[in-house]
Amino acid sequence: MPVKLPTYIPLDEAADKYRLTAEALTRAVEDGIIRAVKINGGIAVAEEDVQVLSKRDELWERVKHLDGVPIGVEEARRKYHLGAASLNQWIASKIVRVIETPNGMGRGKKKLLNEADVAYAELVAKERGRKRGRRIFSDEYLPPHYTNYAPISA
Repeated sequence: MPVKLPTYIPLDEAADKYRLTAEALTRAVEDGIIRAVKINGGIAVAEEDVQVLSKRDELWERVKHLDGVPIGVEEARRKYHLGAASLNQWIASKIVRVIETPNGMGRGKKKLLNEADVAYAELVAKERGRKRGRRIFSDEYLPPHYTNYAPISA
């Protein structure tokens, strides 16, 4: 069976082709997000890794206008068609951020989530295909706030 080898392209070419900055790609290499090799004194990056990174940023761009907008847990589940177990797991792992939890207990006191994070989760689920028991957030698809660097679109 043939081995599938990654295709490496020069970093500057990857930046132009995928509309990312060279600095952002360099950071992603340093953070271990994308694979890279040195060739003739320059850096080449795995094109497949850059494509995934570019896709993540494209998805975030579609929802970033919702960043900081509060949404209740139940409303988020209904509006974005997400399961309670998955949503609770993403909240616990901080993939979906809680932006406000009112003080006190009792009726009407609910956790408010960052709607952009919930909307992003739905887009990733659609992109990767929803399958029961399958994680949708691989390292490449973690939301920009979850890593040490911000969205890297130029």
